[in-house]
Amino acid sequence: MATMTTTDTPAARREIERPLRTISPRVDIYETDKAYVLLADMPGVGPEGLDVVAERNELVIHGRVDGPARPADCQEFELAAYRRSFTLTEDLDAAGITATLQDGVLRVEIPKSARTQPKKIRVRTE
Repeated sequence: MATMTTTDTPAARREIERPLRTISPRVDIYETDKAYVLLADMPGVGPEGLDVVAERNELVIHGRVDGPARPADCQEFELAAYRRSFTLTEDLDAAGITATLQDGVLRVEIPKSARTQPKKIRVRTE
């Protein structure tokens, strides 16, 4: 039977309080008839640690990951904060933006402005 060993001692595991490193989350963006949909991978971010702000012509996503309640005996990945910004153009409806977070994936829907959507013109017959 294999066992896991580590050279860390309990004293070595105590870490100095450091600020989290900030990284850009991976994002997929796709277009529908009425909106742009942005999907951002933000594992470990909870609703209380998430800010999505649309101001002027910019959309900013910021996520904070809370560390575990107690330090891990062996940790192979580093916790990080997430930050990414996007430019909003005038053909988007910033007031109608919606965001949902599920299983570490943030979904942001940015509606297209009504003036940019095609308008079907009814043709009358006489």
